[in-house]
Amino acid sequence: MSDAEVERLPVLDLHRSPAHVGNKGNKRRFVLRGWTRNPDGPVVRESPKAKAAGNGLPIWGATMYDFYIFRRIPGSNYITLTSGSRAAAAMRDIGELDWAADEIAWADKEDEPVVVHPSDIGVEIVRAEAAEAGSKSGKSMFPTAQTAIGRAAADEDCRSKYIAPWPLIPFSSKMTPTIHQKLELQLLPQKLFVHDPWKLLFVNVGKSQTETEASGNEGEEEGTEEPKNKEPKKRQDTGAKWTAKEDIVRVYNLKLSEANTAYLKSDWLTAELAKLPSITIEAKDDGSGSGITPEIIAQIITAPGPHVVPEAHLYISPAHKIGVGHHSAVYEAEWELPRPVLVPSELCMECLMEEVAEKMQGRHMRGEFPYESSHGARPPQKSAYRAREIPKMDPSVAASIRWSEQFVPAMTVVMPHPEKDHKPQQYVTRPSKFIRTRHYEGPIVQLDLDLKWQIPASGTFCVHLEGPPQALHTARVRVAAKLSIEHDLHLGREAERYQSFPQHLSEHWSGYNIIPPLHDPVPLGAVVPQFYGYYVPETQTKGPGTKMPYLSPIMLLENCGIPVDPKTLDEDDIDECCALFYRLHEAKYVHNSTATRNIVVQPGPLSELPEKRGMGSTKSFRLIDFGRTERVQSGLDRSREEMEVHKLFHRGVFVR
Repeated sequence: MSDAEVERLPVLDLHRSPAHVGNKGNKRRFVLRGWTRNPDGPVVRESPKAKAAGNGLPIWGATMYDFYIFRRIPGSNYITLTSGSRAAAAMRDIGELDWAADEIAWADKEDEPVVVHPSDIGVEIVRAEAAEAGSKSGKSMFPTAQTAIGRAAADEDCRSKYIAPWPLIPFSSKMTPTIHQKLELQLLPQKLFVHDPWKLLFVNVGKSQTETEASGNEGEEEGTEEPKNKEPKKRQDTGAKWTAKEDIVRVYNLKLSEANTAYLKSDWLTAELAKLPSITIEAKDDGSGSGITPEIIAQIITAPGPHVVPEAHLYISPAHKIGVGHHSAVYEAEWELPRPVLVPSELCMECLMEEVAEKMQGRHMRGEFPYESSHGARPPQKSAYRAREIPKMDPSVAASIRWSEQFVPAMTVVMPHPEKDHKPQQYVTRPSKFIRTRHYEGPIVQLDLDLKWQIPASGTFCVHLEGPPQALHTARVRVAAKLSIEHDLHLGREAERYQSFPQHLSEHWSGYNIIPPLHDPVPLGAVVPQFYGYYVPETQTKGPGTKMPYLSPIMLLENCGIPVDPKTLDEDDIDECCALFYRLHEAKYVHNSTATRNIVVQPGPLSELPEKRGMGSTKSFRLIDFGRTERVQSGLDRSREEMEVHKLFHRGVFVR
C-alpha cells in the first residue's frame, strides 16, 4: 500500500476500544488484542519490568491498543492480561521475536508515561482578569473595606494600590478560577489572614450559629449536634451582602508534619531552589561562508520568583458551603496569594538578546573565546556592530551546523469491520511524519546574565513589554476549606495523611493501568485532591494560658467536584471509581470510609481549559475524606475494603 493510500485510511481512536469488538456493550475501555505466541515456545514464568507510571504498577499502556491477552503457556487456555512493553520484554528474554514481530514493533513505538499537568492557573487568572476588566461583573470593594483588609495584613500601603475595578468584593466575580495545580511546600503561605464575617470558624455542624453571633459571646459553648435525620437550620443571614457585615479577621499559622518541616530545612531543597534557568541561543550560519555564530548557553543568575510566601488571605461565606458532615463542614473559599506564586514572572527575550549581544561583542573586541583568531579582523569600536549582533567566529574555527531528516511511516492496525460479512478494515493509528534534527559541532560559550524578571506588580518591567503603571499585587483562586468541630481529631489526622501520601496519588499520569481485581484498563487521574496546607489559629499556638474561644483549624484542598450519583455512572465510570480505592491500596493505605459521598466528580480532563472540559463525557474522579484512613496492616484490611467497594457499586457477588 502506497503512502498516499495509507493517508486516506480512516483514523482510529486509540483511547476507545471499538464497540463492535469483544461483545462488551457500551464499554469504552477493555482489552481487545491478543499476543501471538509460538505454539512450541517456552513458558514465561514472570514478565520483566517495563514501562510504568509514577505508581510503579506493572501493567501500564499508553492506549487501549497497548494491552494484550497473553498466554504464558503456549497452547493452553490459561491466559493473563499484560501490556505490550512487558510482553515485548519477555519475548526478548526468551528470544521469541518472529511470531509477534508486529506487536513488538508496536510496543517499541509506544509513548513513554508522563505526568499530565492541569491547565496553567496563571493563564486562567490572566484570562479571568481580562474578562473581569471588560465585563466588570465583579463588584469593587469600598475604600473603607480596602483599608480594613490592609490593616489586617499589616501591609495597608501595598494592598491599597489596586487598579480598577480591584480589589473585588469576595465572591462577587464568577470568573475566579479554581486551582488544580500543585503548590510546592515552600510556596504554602506561612500565615493566613482569614476573613470570616459570619463567624463560621466557631464550627457547629448541627446549628445555624446565628444565635451565637447575635449574642456576641464568641466563647459561649454551642449546643449538641442535632439528630442525624434532621437537616441543620439554615442561617438567617446567609444571603447578607459581604459589605453589610463586619469584616472579622483571624490570624492562622501553617502547621506541617514533622517530616515536611524537616524537608523545608533540608540541604537538598536549598540546593534545588538555588538552581536557576538557562537558555540556549543556537548558532546561526547565513550561508555566506564568512563564519558562523557560536552556540551560547545563557545562565540566568537572578531568581525568578518567591521561595517563601509569608502570608495570604482567605475569604469564607455560608453562601458557598460545599457540604457538611458529622464532624466537619466544607466551604468553597477564595484564596488570595502574592501574584508571583500563581502567575510566574517572565523574561523579556529582547532584553536577553541585547545583553547576550553586548557580552559577545565585548569578547570579540578583546579577542576572547571563541574569537581568538578573529581578533583584529574588525575595528574594536562599539559602533562597528549592529544592534543585537552576535559576532561570527572566524571561518578557520572548526564549527558546523547540519540537519538530518528521518521519515517515520504511518502506523496501521487491522481490525474487524463494524459491519458483519465484511473484510477486516485497516486503520491509521499514527500518521506519518518527518523528524528534522539539528546538529551543532563547535565552541559553546557560557554566559551569566543578570536579567530582571518581568514583575509588573512590583513595577519591574522593561520597555519592550506593555505593562500598566500599577498592576495587581495579588491573585485570587477558589479552593475548598475544611473546618471541624471542637475536640474532633479527624481533621488533624487527615492533614497528616495528605502529607504522608506518596506524590503519585495527587498526580495525573498519561495512559492506563490494569489494577486487580479489575480486568479492564482505567485512566490514571489523581486519586486524592491537592493539599494546600493545614492552618491553626495563632491565638491557640502561643502556649498555655487563659482558655481561648474555640476556632476551627482549616485545611485547604483542591475543590474536586460533587459527590457521585451511582445511577448516572456507566461501567467505565464505575471501574474508575473502584480503581481509586485499589490504587490507594497499592500505596499501602485503606480508606476506611467507603461511601459515594467520599467519591467526587467534575468535568475533565483538567489539562484542558475550563470551557473545554467535559467534552465527550470525560470525567475526573477523586477520593476525599481521609480522617479514618490508615496504613494497610494485613491483606485482610485490603480484602475487607475491596468487598465494601464491590457492595457499594454492585460488583462481584453483589451484582444485581
